[in-house]
Amino acid sequence: MTLWLAVMIVGVVIDLITSNFIFFNFSIGAFFAICADLLGANTPIQIFAFLAVGIVSLIFSFKYLRKKFKNIPKTYPYENQYIGMTIEIKDDIGKTGQVFFEGIYWTVQSDVPLKSGDNAVITGISGNKLIVKRLEE
Repeated sequence: MTLWLAVMIVGVVIDLITSNFIFFNFSIGAFFAICADLLGANTPIQIFAFLAVGIVSLIFSFKYLRKKFKNIPKTYPYENQYIGMTIEIKDDIGKTGQVFFEGIYWTVQSDVPLKSGDNAVITGISGNKLIVKRLEE
């Protein structure tokens, strides 16, 4: 019983420190293992209760947390400010290349090759790539 109590406490403490909410599910499983121990179940039954309840709890909490955090934006708010800004291309690049923009080297992706001196407007962000379109002068 002290083993399951220790597992339960350690799981709660780890989740309080890391905010992952993964180990807490196994703390619930440890609680059920303690209940099984108090009812006189042997060790394999306690381990089964721990794993079964922990895994089922993890599955249900994952579905709940995924729904709760589903609307997290895919790009960071400061990156959304880049959309619509104009950048000057310093070196010739093909459909993909690198530019120095806002203190960071970015990979840019364009439908057409860009030449040195061209201006391009940022139309979107895909992962760590700026999607650009050449400005016609």
